[in-house]
Amino acid sequence: MFPLADIPVVQLSLDRSKPPAFHYGLGKSLRELRKRGILIVGSGNIVHNLGAVVWQDTAHDWALDFDSQIKRLIVSHQHDAIIHYDRLGDAAKASVPTAEHFLPLLYILGLQETGEEVTFFTEKVTLGAISMTSLQVAENGHKTFINW
Repeated sequence: MFPLADIPVVQLSLDRSKPPAFHYGLGKSLRELRKRGILIVGSGNIVHNLGAVVWQDTAHDWALDFDSQIKRLIVSHQHDAIIHYDRLGDAAKASVPTAEHFLPLLYILGLQETGEEVTFFTEKVTLGAISMTSLQVAENGHKTFINW
């Protein structure tokens, strides 16, 4: 993306012992970095269930449902529902059996400020249970990517 390597990038490690709200709050605390031109990239999956993978280009209904539900919640800026994804029913439980691939989304959503546009540039659930959905949050030149 940046062949001259002239843009600062921050790498974070996940503390899986912390609840989802902690990760969202940490994302909020990083907002100032965006204003300074630092690119923040989150990497994970909305749906990530290796136990339900099938080696075909297909998707389980529950995986499609959860991926769509999270996208709708993102677009409507309903972050609290995403933070509490474990309350979203059986599709959520199947889609996020462990949180480490889902938590980067909460950092990115914590960075989003009111009025910022979200665009999806990849939308695909594959291998039955892996979502490759990717999104970008941007306003006034401050871009934040989350790539799944």
